[in-house]
Amino acid sequence: MGGVLAGAALAVPRFAPPLVGAVLLVALWVGLTGGLHLDGLADTLDGLGGGWSREEALAIMRDAGTGAYGVTGVVLILALKIAALASLPVDLAWRALLVAPVLGRIGPLVLARLCPPARVEGAGHAFALTVGPSALVAASGVGVVAALALVGPWGALLVVVAVAEAALFAGYLRRRIGGLTGDCLGALVETTEASTLGVTVVLAHRGLL
Repeated sequence: MGGVLAGAALAVPRFAPPLVGAVLLVALWVGLTGGLHLDGLADTLDGLGGGWSREEALAIMRDAGTGAYGVTGVVLILALKIAALASLPVDLAWRALLVAPVLGRIGPLVLARLCPPARVEGAGHAFALTVGPSALVAASGVGVVAALALVGPWGALLVVVAVAEAALFAGYLRRRIGGLTGDCLGALVETTEASTLGVTVVLAHRGLL
């Protein structure tokens, strides 16, 4: 996925200005995943924002509809990705697009190791059963190598932010609903990808990249 996005990031500036190009890149990004993780983000925000109790939150997450929390969250995440990509020079944008999907998929592995499933069935439970220490170590190694190779020493900060985001989310979910769900995993993918781009923009803006 990162390779496809990076290739597109190098090609798009040939025929589109930065902002239009960023919208096209994010549209491609959504298309590659089928919007799966955005759906998880919307359901998670609706559940956590609209459910007063654990049971209400989990019930809302399973509802097929999308409420105000979900719509707002999806719009803001997509806006952040577009703004970040439009702000980055091409030579940095394609590298960030290689790293972001990698770190975005480390987050759920960390979350699954730190947080039990909230239900005894479902996608979250099935995923958590497959994540062992070796999988986490292997994925983290890939993420560290990719971040350092493509972003340089500051790539370590991107990895730290991704892991810290997952750890904080794990702590919150344990207190709020007693564990993770499949929707929560998707939500973390989206927020980690967006935060990776956001931190990259900040570093570039300060002249550190």
